[in-house]
Amino acid sequence: MKYIIISLLSLLVIYNRAGSQTLLIKGRVRCLNQSEHSTRGAANIIVVPTFMPSRSAITATNPPGYFEFNTHTAFEKLQDKEVSIYLVSACNQCAKTVKRIFVSEDQDRAVRDTAIAYMTIKDWKLDKNCEGIELSPLRADSLLSKIVKQPELDLSRVSPATALVGTPALLNLLSTITTVVGTVSNAGTFKAESLGAGKIEYGQFLFASALSITANTGFNFSPSRDMSEAVFWNPSAIVNSRKKYNISVLTNVKNYGKAGGFLKVSDRISVGGGFVFMNQDEYREVVYANINNNNNKVSYDSNLFKLKEYAAYISPSFKVNNKLSVGMAVKSVWQKVTIANILQINFDDNGNVSNIFKDSTITKQKLDADISVTYKISNSLQAGLNVMNIAGAQLYGAAFVPDQQNIPMTDLRSLGAGICYKWKRLNAGIDAVFTKNGFYDAAVGLNYVPFNNALLSAGVAVKQLSYSFAFKMKYFRVAYISDNDRIINEKRKGKSGILNGRIYGGFVIEL
Repeated sequence: MKYIIISLLSLLVIYNRAGSQTLLIKGRVRCLNQSEHSTRGAANIIVVPTFMPSRSAITATNPPGYFEFNTHTAFEKLQDKEVSIYLVSACNQCAKTVKRIFVSEDQDRAVRDTAIAYMTIKDWKLDKNCEGIELSPLRADSLLSKIVKQPELDLSRVSPATALVGTPALLNLLSTITTVVGTVSNAGTFKAESLGAGKIEYGQFLFASALSITANTGFNFSPSRDMSEAVFWNPSAIVNSRKKYNISVLTNVKNYGKAGGFLKVSDRISVGGGFVFMNQDEYREVVYANINNNNNKVSYDSNLFKLKEYAAYISPSFKVNNKLSVGMAVKSVWQKVTIANILQINFDDNGNVSNIFKDSTITKQKLDADISVTYKISNSLQAGLNVMNIAGAQLYGAAFVPDQQNIPMTDLRSLGAGICYKWKRLNAGIDAVFTKNGFYDAAVGLNYVPFNNALLSAGVAVKQLSYSFAFKMKYFRVAYISDNDRIINEKRKGKSGILNGRIYGGFVIEL
């Protein structure tokens, strides 16, 4: 009787321990290295527990191929059930991409952590070369984000005898996800047919440069104290400068910059010039269609799209009288667009896939002109107006695919207006831009002279909600410009968000 009681108590302890534990599944996926006799861990492979896709994981690079995921589910709910674990890789001909595991107490590894039950999947090897099955990090992350959003099984409604194989929605996704390039079974030449959603705003870099990406927020269309960007947004004001010449640079070194300057030829005539550039890139999904069979399509979600936009200015101005001055700007605007074009899919004798992408680069260049005016209403109040791109130059308004018939365009014709109020050390300014489609945005700014040769500036764009803070000390300037993620750069993202292209530096030399 004594032994029976002890046995029952032991079973009760074991049951309580198992019932209070959550299940963690771990393992290592391996692939062929150089030959069938040499293997290594396969990195960037997605491991999907089909009964709980939200716990999916990507195999590590250090150590290569290792994965683990905590189900955060009581061990007793999964005990004596068969669960399916699925691998998503760049190989559609690999065997052993699914493991069906029976969850039982005897497989729990004996560890000190009594809150977690451990199960190890051993000897999981894919019979293909590692280079042919490993996903790129970006592609693995993209696919994982889709998988983890899939619905999970309701474990409370699953009978003890049921195998946990996943919801129909998840199984359908896993079966169709092989349309992603690298897992297709067909080879041939494919042409880009359609694009997924993108973030880059094409053709709007000049509008943004005047209001959102500037250290002189709110003062560009009626500049008075800071003339560093007048050659771009209101050349008529440069003839009113108290300095004979100005040379200025503002850049974040990474993807944006402005450089300009002007010279007062006489009391009534000034001439200036400058250059603005913005570089952007992003990854987008592209659907390709076989050139011989339009119904045969594949998709790839990591195509790199690039956009480079530039503008060069020559800006003379003339003082009519002490209150009124006029100016103009002759400009050349460029746009360089890189888009997806051709995909060539090949298989070698061992079944390994190779994908050759051929992109197209298209350049557009337009000449245009601005006409500007500055009027001093009083010693304290000044207004400025700039009619921009009077010739109606247009740039591409969105990415597109080859042979696309209706490509969106951005009309650059616009009107910039500004007003500046001066009160001792403090100036206040308001800028607004109106395009062919109506009101674009407005910016409000303040600048303050705390002591000699210093200038503090701050401003915000009311619609875009971008903002800037700047400090200029004699010739040098530093600025923090938050463009509210207007500039898109997904290829080289900074590890620190605060330093991801938002710190600007430069100089303003005036003599």
